Amino acid sequence: MKILVFSAHAADFCSRAGGTIARHVQNGDTVYVIALSDGERSESGGLYLQDSSPSLEEVRTIRREEATNAAVILGAGIDFLGWNDLSFDYSVELVRQLAEFIRAFTPDAVISHHGPDSVSMDHDRTWRLVVNAVQVATAPGLESDYPPVPRLPLFLFEATVPLTELQGFNPAFYVDVTSTWDVKLKALQAFHRAQPFLEPWYTDVARRRAAQARFITGSTTIEYAEAFERMWPWVGRQLPMNDL
Repeated sequence: MKILVFSAHAADFCSRAGGTIARHVQNGDTVYVIALSDGERSESGGLYLQDSSPSLEEVRTIRREEATNAAVILGAGIDFLGWNDLSFDYSVELVRQLAEFIRAFTPDAVISHHGPDSVSMDHDRTWRLVVNAVQVATAPGLESDYPPVPRLPLFLFEATVPLTELQGFNPAFYVDVTSTWDVKLKALQAFHRAQPFLEPWYTDVARRRAAQARFITGSTTIEYAEAFERMWPWVGRQLPMNDL
């Protein structure tokens, strides 16, 4: 299986889906991350609180180093588009750029941001861009270096934490990431300079989602979980039962 992840900022893929990514990699799947921006303005507060006043380019360099290290720990590949955070907007041109990535990678599934997200304009625009890019990637007449792909499952991870429920995020399923939690924690620690709060924030989220998953299933072994929405309904030959 091949999974393509679109992340608005350098750390979003890890904080929201790092445990799931690591589980798929351990199962032999290929995961690749596309970071639309480096989060150099809106998600690098720790760097600006230091004694020196880094330039935007210095911050971008640090963020890419952090994200690359985190991806390596999770076992995923990563690429950076370098769009300026708080500045990129929705456009057909950007939709087609993302659609081209989808066609080139030919994933079996796509993971990205929940939307709408009124707390983060970058998360919200990434959601809109990705939803439309998945659609455009299927167009048989689209000018492209690659053939069209079938409509893909699109999974949406947590909205802006800690206000995710206020953004309308409604989990459709949970992934038990207990077995890969140590891997995710190590990956989150790669972002300690720019975003030192990620580890405690997302530990709290994962424990809360695990409590919900235990209640739903009756399982007592789920300590950490990640929650997702599904953009389109599941289709199969039998009911999608819990798989633990």
